[in-house]
Amino acid sequence: MTRYIVQCGYAAYYCKAVTVEGDTLDEALDGAIETANGAADWSSADVSSDTFIEAVAEGDGVDLWDDAIRQLTIPARFTEKGEGPRIIVMVSSGLVQSVSIDGGYARVEVRGYDDADDAHAKTDADGRRYTLADWSNVIPADKAG
Repeated sequence: MTRYIVQCGYAAYYCKAVTVEGDTLDEALDGAIETANGAADWSSADVSSDTFIEAVAEGDGVDLWDDAIRQLTIPARFTEKGEGPRIIVMVSSGLVQSVSIDGGYARVEVRGYDDADDAHAKTDADGRRYTLADWSNVIPADKAG
């Protein structure tokens, strides 16, 4: 049987509410991060993440961060980010019939380049026109961001 040394961790959250002004939301959010990072009086949010694997290697009692140690790849379901959702797009005769999203929330954009002449068509980074269908599932406000 192989022995492994595994470093587990969890994220402990701290928060700092700040009031900022900005001409745009992005500008206000950048300012909030800068202001909060300069403050010393953060509070514990009394919330932590699920336990996840930070590093793993074969051996017993080895320093996982030593350059001579070969860390093993951690399967996605054990990482802090996790596996993420599984998205299945069903296509028939060149048309999207349905999109199913299991295991979380996801933004799904389907771009159609074959018939992009309508007034609502968008332009991609290469200058090609496309129609856009948004098949995303809704992210509830209590799960967002």
